[in-house]
Amino acid sequence: MIPKYHLSNGCSFSTKKAFLNCHQRLSELLGLEPTIQLAKGGRGNDRMVTTTMHWFYKNPERFADTVVSIGWTSGHRWDFIHGPTDTTTKGIKGELAKFSHQWGTWRLWENDRIARDPDIDINLASAVRLYTNILTLQYFFKYHKIPYVMYWALTNDLPEDGDLKVLKDQIDRKHFMNFETSDHVKENIKIYNEMKQKPDKVTIPNKEYVQSHFEFCAFHGWTLRVNDAHPNKEGHHEWANLLHHFIVDNKIIC
Repeated sequence: MIPKYHLSNGCSFSTKKAFLNCHQRLSELLGLEPTIQLAKGGRGNDRMVTTTMHWFYKNPERFADTVVSIGWTSGHRWDFIHGPTDTTTKGIKGELAKFSHQWGTWRLWENDRIARDPDIDINLASAVRLYTNILTLQYFFKYHKIPYVMYWALTNDLPEDGDLKVLKDQIDRKHFMNFETSDHVKENIKIYNEMKQKPDKVTIPNKEYVQSHFEFCAFHGWTLRVNDAHPNKEGHHEWANLLHHFIVDNKIIC
């Protein structure tokens, strides 16, 4: 069946915009109904996986006619259940208000005590969680025959030491745009984490290939402000064009 609806999930790079974010613009390009949006600013990938699956289980009639776009965020965001839904809380509206509970998130760069714990290999733990999150949704979509496209909203390093390569190799690149890291991945992650403390224009050292929506907008100068790498209107719409071409080229929607 040709999809009629479009569900999206992600972090602040994917939240609803008056000028249409990349997911909303993608809906227009694909001729679908307005985007059903589950994104929440500042949250991580655990929440993304859970809310996406919960939404479909609560709306089983949508298995057959919905395409999904997922913008993965930093693997160093660690989600937790915050508590029962309170619709008076800022940002809890629309589809998010229909969930019985909401999520909170702590980020590695705000909790260096955990990173210093000698019993925790925080980078390895983050990488395992990241790959597992992607594969969880990948096989959920494939099992239910849901057409989908994934991409990186924020830049992630993608190690493949030991058993990590086994997980990494299972990810379907025909459904994941620009999956591989760029040459300056570690530097770009550092730039993003530190940009709010600097008054300088967001720039990255990439020469051509970009991995993430963040890198794409920083590379072209399509950011909201000089030290805020969130995409502006052009950054959202041009990224949507790339997603649209990727979907067509890979025959994701038949």
